[in-house]
Amino acid sequence: MHNIETEEALLYCVLNRPECIEDIRRWIPEPRVFYREFHQDIWKESIKLYNNEEPVNAITVARVIPKKRADGKLPSYEITRLATNGVTTSNAEYLAKNIYEDYLRRNIVNNCHKLINKAKDSSIDFDNIIEQINTDTSNIINTKPSRNEFNLETLLHDTDDSIFKSKGIIKTGLQTLDTVIHGMTRGEITIIAGRPANGKTTVAANIARQLVLSGKRVMMFNREMPNTEMMKKFIAMESMSLSYRNLRHGATSSATEVHNAMQFIKENYEDKLFMYDSVRDLQSTFEEIKRVRPDVVIDDHIGLIEYPARDTRDVRHKIRETTMKYKWLAKAHDMCVILVSQLNRNIEHRIDATPRLSDLAESGSLEQDAEMVVFTHYPYVSRFGQADSDGRIWGKNEMMLIVSKNRYGTPGSVEMGYSGDSCLLFDDIRSAKDYEIKKKESILNA
Repeated sequence: MHNIETEEALLYCVLNRPECIEDIRRWIPEPRVFYREFHQDIWKESIKLYNNEEPVNAITVARVIPKKRADGKLPSYEITRLATNGVTTSNAEYLAKNIYEDYLRRNIVNNCHKLINKAKDSSIDFDNIIEQINTDTSNIINTKPSRNEFNLETLLHDTDDSIFKSKGIIKTGLQTLDTVIHGMTRGEITIIAGRPANGKTTVAANIARQLVLSGKRVMMFNREMPNTEMMKKFIAMESMSLSYRNLRHGATSSATEVHNAMQFIKENYEDKLFMYDSVRDLQSTFEEIKRVRPDVVIDDHIGLIEYPARDTRDVRHKIRETTMKYKWLAKAHDMCVILVSQLNRNIEHRIDATPRLSDLAESGSLEQDAEMVVFTHYPYVSRFGQADSDGRIWGKNEMMLIVSKNRYGTPGSVEMGYSGDSCLLFDDIRSAKDYEIKKKESILNA
């Protein structure tokens, strides 16, 4: 159980890029991890030079290796061959891990042979054999490097940054909402949910816009609408004289205004906004996320993620898996995840149409796994112009965002200004009304 080519490839990395020693030394805790004795000697001398802050290369290593080996070969020739007979130095840790696993396998085989001989020897107490098995197993587990090393100093440094530099918090850019939630936490999931036509996608798009304009990298998976339709929302947001309704139906007559908005988007969204509308399954989604490494991911909406046809689990279990995998991915890549979800139809049978946590579609895991749950409530549509329980008749520029769960704060609700034809949210209702008046004037004068 050894691979000479792998060992030689790793030594090529060491002799040509000695800084890789820092990354691989946890996998090579002692020279005998290498199978060939000559390779053990090269590693031992390379580590000595590296620890003494001396150059590590074919010349310096050959100088300290014995002049002649037992097999009669000149070490300087062999070391030069190793230092020049490689392809790449970028996979050193991968090679070291494989070499170490081969070493552990050899140890396991040797221990098994010893145990077999002990088991055949009837003079050896049986309890002694069992104890030896436990000891050998523990030794192998303890010698394998942890993939999750804990460093208290690093943790304290990261916590200091989180407290005093707010490095772990990303503001949504919607100031009225941020006064309640104080921003989203990296490594956590936020749920935005609502019934159809209650603005959940528009809220997600407004957050995406604010994040992009503040310099954050945002990925959007548009499962419910094509990218072109989502881009029309952004165009309407960035123009004072373009109607989203007209853009949707191709009824706009101002090509100049459209191109001006597109130019603004190109200049300000480039390399910060990434949108996908044809990624259908979770694995492909995660592959794209790992490639781009964004600050925030917005998935709209998770009920449309496809699973293999052979997967016969009900939707509740599939959504549970989706949220759990997103949770671990968010932590691993230090990003925020926004999952957009539908509400179930129970809300339609209640007199009070205000969303609550029990209305989350299909799965309580959405509530369980999320840092925050934010409902979009647009009474102008959901109540059809009728007064609510307080006698209030909501207008078209009035939207409510309900924070029903806030892990690091308190729940609450905020009223936002909303301009549907501009796809924009405002921090107050008056601002939305004033903006619509100015936009109508601009459209009439265009």
